[in-house]
Amino acid sequence: MQIERPAARTPRRSALTQSPMAWGAGIVNHGSYADLERCLASLAAQSLPPSRVVVYDTGVDPVQFERICQRHPEAIALAGTNIGYAGGANRALERLVADPPADLDFVLVLNPDVELDPDFASRLLEAAARDPRVAIATGKLLRADRLTLDSAGIVFPRHRRPRDRGSEEPDRGQFDSAERVEGASGAAMLLRTAALDALEIEGEIFDESFFAYHEDTDLCWRARRLGYEILYEPAAVAVHARGWKRADRFRIPAEIRRHSFKNHYLQLVKNESRADFLRNLPWLIGWELLRFGFVLVRDRALFAGYLDAFRALPDARRRRRVISRRARLLGEAGAE
Repeated sequence: MQIERPAARTPRRSALTQSPMAWGAGIVNHGSYADLERCLASLAAQSLPPSRVVVYDTGVDPVQFERICQRHPEAIALAGTNIGYAGGANRALERLVADPPADLDFVLVLNPDVELDPDFASRLLEAAARDPRVAIATGKLLRADRLTLDSAGIVFPRHRRPRDRGSEEPDRGQFDSAERVEGASGAAMLLRTAALDALEIEGEIFDESFFAYHEDTDLCWRARRLGYEILYEPAAVAVHARGWKRADRFRIPAEIRRHSFKNHYLQLVKNESRADFLRNLPWLIGWELLRFGFVLVRDRALFAGYLDAFRALPDARRRRRVISRRARLLGEAGAE
């Protein structure tokens, strides 16, 4: 496989669906080469194979990446730098839908530490295709033991800190019904290409100011504000090794932890309605007191996250105005 260098960004053309159930997959890889090999193998084993696979690599080990590329000539490789999960996912999405054949109905964004069951794509695409209002879909994600839940969709509690449903619980079938959810994990997120133009803000599907963490929940929140729905389909099963766990938080560089900290505020500013903000204010205040106490006692490196969030507020407010205008326009169009 020839390794490509991402060119300068250009406006993305609209991807029109022409053939039913055509899909592509995009993977963002940051040094997880053994995981990446398994992820690519699981894509190749799908009962409904992808029309196109793109891998964006951040350049941790170009030699390893090139070797994997040679073993997987079916994939398009983008050799880049570390521009965060959001930036890498956007480059992969652009490459998936920009050039012929650009007739994909859906694109699946994946972490490299995800292995799909062979019928994952066929089951998830079939479920999502039934309702054009579904812009985002996800399946049941399990931990490596296949007994423990990783994510059964995402919920937004009243303090607005997103939570993976069922995370670290034994899988007892408690999430075995297909249903609409508030969010989907970016580890395995299916996007309807017909909705990408509406979801895109200032040329980005995932907000690149987030860099890492919460860019997936920010996108889901935006989708719901724009009138779209998010589907959880438990028949589509995948294993997510999950690199981040609570017990390992201090192994993550402070700079990266600060992104997670600031992005909580940015997605609130961008997406929360005034009415919901007022209704949830007691919970928000309580959560902020807990966060401040945690920073003060356990992780003082996060104090800089407050400043990071403050610096990013003007851009977040500008994007909020864009989202609000678009939500009004889409609402008016839907009423016609």
